[in-house]
Amino acid sequence: MTDTQTNAAPITLPLLGPGPDYKRVTVWLPQLFLETSRAGAGSLLIENRTFNECLIEGPAVLLALEGCQFDGCNMGDAHGDIRSLMLQPSSPQRVTGPIPFKNCTFINCRFLGVGFTGTPSFMDSLTRALGGAPA
Repeated sequence: MTDTQTNAAPITLPLLGPGPDYKRVTVWLPQLFLETSRAGAGSLLIENRTFNECLIEGPAVLLALEGCQFDGCNMGDAHGDIRSLMLQPSSPQRVTGPIPFKNCTFINCRFLGVGFTGTPSFMDSLTRALGGAPA
């Protein structure tokens, strides 16, 4: 099958910008990652940002490095088991693919289609904060 449209307009999204503060906006994580990497001399780390009452959308996996806080957030639909939102890294040193965040604060945000990963201590604290694993 051949696409016969030759002058179709490309899909464009408004820029999220460098922050550091985002309030009541929809943040598509792949877009934020690309904007950050293009603007910061190839930086692959989203750092020192605050997200307040935002919708954080995937599909994506958020890698929480040190200093990340989640206050009053809806982490997404866990389908009865909050562990379904988490992915445990296989390597103790590095993980490739997830979008890394450092020293970022999420206040009253809602996550949609986002998984979470990080150190074992982060994973344990997130599990406890969200009510633990089902019995």
